[in-house]
Amino acid sequence: MTFTFRTAFLISALSPAIALANGETVPDALTLPTVVETAQRVTTAGLTSIDGEELQSRYGSLQNYLKSLTGMQVQHSGGLGDPVLLSVRGASGRQTTVLVNGIRINDAQGGGYDLSQIPVDMIERVEISSSGSHGGLYDSAIGGTVNIITREQEYQNQLAAAVGNHGYKSASARGNINNYLSVYAGSEYSENSFDYPVPAPWNGDARNSEEALNNAEFFRHTAQLAATTGTVVSQLSWQHQRKNIPDYFRNSPENKAHYSTREIRFTTSNSNASASEGFHLPWSFAVSRKNESYRDPESNIGLGEDDNRYRLRHAEIATSPQLHSGKLVLRSGIRAEFDEYQSRYVNDTDSRDCTTPQGSCDQSAKQQVINLTAGADYRISPPWKTSASIYHRGYRTSNERTHADDAARTESKDSFTGASASFTHVSLFSETALSARRSVRIPSLYERYGDRGLMLGNDDLSAETSDNLSIDVRLFSQQSEATLSVFSRKTKDTIVPIYDSRGIGRYINVSDSIMQGVEVELIHTEKLKGITLEPTISAASYTSELISDVRAFEGKQVPGIYHDRYLFGLTTSYQQHSLSLDYELAGNLYLDSGNNIEGDIRRSLDLTYQLEQNRWGLRVAANNLTNNQFRDYSNRPVAGRQIYLSGHLNF
Repeated sequence: MTFTFRTAFLISALSPAIALANGETVPDALTLPTVVETAQRVTTAGLTSIDGEELQSRYGSLQNYLKSLTGMQVQHSGGLGDPVLLSVRGASGRQTTVLVNGIRINDAQGGGYDLSQIPVDMIERVEISSSGSHGGLYDSAIGGTVNIITREQEYQNQLAAAVGNHGYKSASARGNINNYLSVYAGSEYSENSFDYPVPAPWNGDARNSEEALNNAEFFRHTAQLAATTGTVVSQLSWQHQRKNIPDYFRNSPENKAHYSTREIRFTTSNSNASASEGFHLPWSFAVSRKNESYRDPESNIGLGEDDNRYRLRHAEIATSPQLHSGKLVLRSGIRAEFDEYQSRYVNDTDSRDCTTPQGSCDQSAKQQVINLTAGADYRISPPWKTSASIYHRGYRTSNERTHADDAARTESKDSFTGASASFTHVSLFSETALSARRSVRIPSLYERYGDRGLMLGNDDLSAETSDNLSIDVRLFSQQSEATLSVFSRKTKDTIVPIYDSRGIGRYINVSDSIMQGVEVELIHTEKLKGITLEPTISAASYTSELISDVRAFEGKQVPGIYHDRYLFGLTTSYQQHSLSLDYELAGNLYLDSGNNIEGDIRRSLDLTYQLEQNRWGLRVAANNLTNNQFRDYSNRPVAGRQIYLSGHLNF
């Protein structure tokens, strides 16, 4: 994990401390930082923000950047187009909140969000909160919060293209139509034809023979139109993607299974400056519709010929009145969310009556969530600031089988009250933040009612709750930076899947869990005769324990995360040239709650060359250079070495 220290970065990072030393009023330091135009990355205690231009040229994708951060684990299995989830400080992807332009987009049906769905050259900046206590409407994540800001107005027009191995290619264009409208359009495609050790090859070869995957192609088309009028920003986006699903067990050439989605989303909000004195009334509104389909006409993946249709509709409206008066900021907020999910299994003769124990039943589920928030920020003295907030969340869900004779309506409702508080101290060369919060995760519609396969519903599920305490310390000078984070989290009513002898499963509140962690990062910048060297080293070590009445789970460690992870990086820069080497070593991963299946040690070496000119740029990257096909979160070997050549032209 490396970045460039520039003068503008140092000024932006040290400006709060300088202002405090002079007795000046500092803008709201608890708001995620805004990246100035010339900065590459801005870091404060528990908060990180990166500019979209650096994200595109240095990392090439959002997941490559996130995996370079201490405490972030990108859970990506398979090839391009397979879901990419994020774990923050050991929390699951469902316990991590993902926002796009401040709007929560965690799928109400599944609970998580696929980070790969937003093209990197569509991003203005990314803001990440790992400690999670910063006084906003979305301060209830058990893990952290990622806010992805997409482009509103372009500074310049750009054409970009890329090619890579395994049949990868992409192209995009973005620019301004006039002073009020900007547009983005892009496509990417991959054959995903990487070699894979097939357990029982279809053609009769020896077990685990390496073959190029059949039926693994992927494509995605994305478009966005953004309009800016005064302080109001509106964005209309559309996306269509299709991922063919390989037969990983036999690699049959007759397999034609695929999964496709079409989504349209509209968001609008005002962008009042929250740091100025007086009363402010930020608001936002969003509505989206996603249609999905899964088809397996040859019955290569499932138990029969599948033609399954899913539809998810979402609407959200929020406002957060604020009053800024000297050292005091008063905050309040209300957010209302409405979700509706419907499924239809065309070829399943039992999906209408739903008499078998499988979860594939035609059904309609709805969810309504109301979130109320109140809080205050107060600067006690020049170097100290405190923030506190309390929120109340109420939710109601319902479900009915849309065609069955016994289509009795199932309803459930509950509420939860949580809170957060933080103390922050800033000096010329250090920043320390102590934060605590109580958080909640509402069960997803999938966990509560079942669907899409051999998963039964469990409408008796309770929400997961957690108590979090963290200390984040950051020390910095003109050439070096060191950060230390220590946290502890206790989660109650943890939701996990269990399966019976038939392979049919359901989600239950099986256990509580305790997790403690230490994260350390060291960065240094050295200039030698025009050459800039930037070595980095970071480490994250977690301990965890499940507390369960189920004997097989009691005393085990939390599955699905690496408990030990180390990152080493070195970037060398000379004029417009930059060469980066990043190495990741991670281990102590279990894939199940009983800790019976252990993941491989992760060893990955990435090499990136970057040439940046005034009007154009070139990037060559080799991810997993040593072609180490370790088993990852899905217990299948990863894709191995991936090589990309990309370039962009500004005009």
